[in-house]
Amino acid sequence: MRIKKEKPSINNNFEGFTLVEIIIAVGIFSMLSGLMLPSFLNWIRVEKVNSYTRELREYFRVIKLDARRWGSSCLIKINEIDHNGVSNDKNYYGYKVTCKDNPTTVNLAPPINNSIFQVVNKDFLITPNGRISSNNAIVIVIGSQYHKAGAKILNCLVIQSPTGHTLKGKFLQSNWITNNMKVSDKDNNNFLSPEKCKFD
Repeated sequence: MRIKKEKPSINNNFEGFTLVEIIIAVGIFSMLSGLMLPSFLNWIRVEKVNSYTRELREYFRVIKLDARRWGSSCLIKINEIDHNGVSNDKNYYGYKVTCKDNPTTVNLAPPINNSIFQVVNKDFLITPNGRISSNNAIVIVIGSQYHKAGAKILNCLVIQSPTGHTLKGKFLQSNWITNNMKVSDKDNNNFLSPEKCKFD
């Protein structure tokens, strides 16, 4: 008796996506990407402002410690930099520190770039005991150059006089911001004041 062998059946149903399904999937992905991109860019811009604010606060703390260590007075002056004045091939710093009778130079200033701006109300002196020689508090406002385009964040640092204690907060008024803010500037209109900062 012969056993009849059955031929294996060939399944011609291929699993996969049709061209229409792929086009729909790509369209949905593109639409979601377009909705998420502005939020992602704003998050990056906000983080740049927050990062520079943290670094700047630590920088002033180091200068105070250095002044006490060497028994030297240190003058902190802002470097004024025009809008988009930072070239890509160099590091630019928002502050210049000159310490009297100090054997070392304070080179720890955080670099600044064209995506953020800072405004300070005045230059100031740190005394050999780490105090601030100024009649009023030092106010520094840090923001994003894209403030009007979406990254609506204005940080402020207030260095209290004479203790030198630094407070971080949010600056409450933004009507003075223009589209072409200088990267680093001094407030010549006496607009910055500690009362306009809301502290964390």
